[in-house]
Amino acid sequence: MYDRPYPGKLYIHEILNGHDVRAYNCFRMPAQAFVGLRDLLADRGVLKDTRYMPAAEQLAVFLRVIAQADSYRSVCEFFQHSLETVSRNFRQVLHGVLTLKDDFIVLPDSATPCHPHIRNNAHFYPYFKDILGAIDGTHIPAIVPVYKQNRYRNRKDFHISERYGLCIFFDRQFVYVASCAWEGICC
Repeated sequence: MYDRPYPGKLYIHEILNGHDVRAYNCFRMPAQAFVGLRDLLADRGVLKDTRYMPAAEQLAVFLRVIAQADSYRSVCEFFQHSLETVSRNFRQVLHGVLTLKDDFIVLPDSATPCHPHIRNNAHFYPYFKDILGAIDGTHIPAIVPVYKQNRYRNRKDFHISERYGLCIFFDRQFVYVASCAWEGICC
């Protein structure tokens, strides 16, 4: 079934050795970042070349799904692998990426000092001295199957999914994002 003469690993080689904008458009990161992430995951034992799929291709499959919102079936056709292979490798890379969270995401705690912008402003300091960040949400248009549309309809008659984010206000750094895509959240 997957008999295209141009396999996915040749595509990845072409992207990584081509123009920088192509790598960013395909993987939402520069080629150097792609290679660095692949090497980091390989060093931790998360990614390993298999008989059918090299580590770079496993990472490319994962990034194609999350960066381009491609379906598994589309990725199967694109990279010429079975649904089972794509699904297994996606899950493995996802779990590997999640193991990196403690190294790259540091949430503020109660010992975090007051932000200088608050501490140095008499209008803010007495009232916001213990604040760690700000939370807000937004509605994002969603494509929902017809039989579920009423559950995801907002008050303006759009089908939506909500996203909430917590950010360190003055530094403009997001420290938490929640995707609320379950029914009833939009009513």
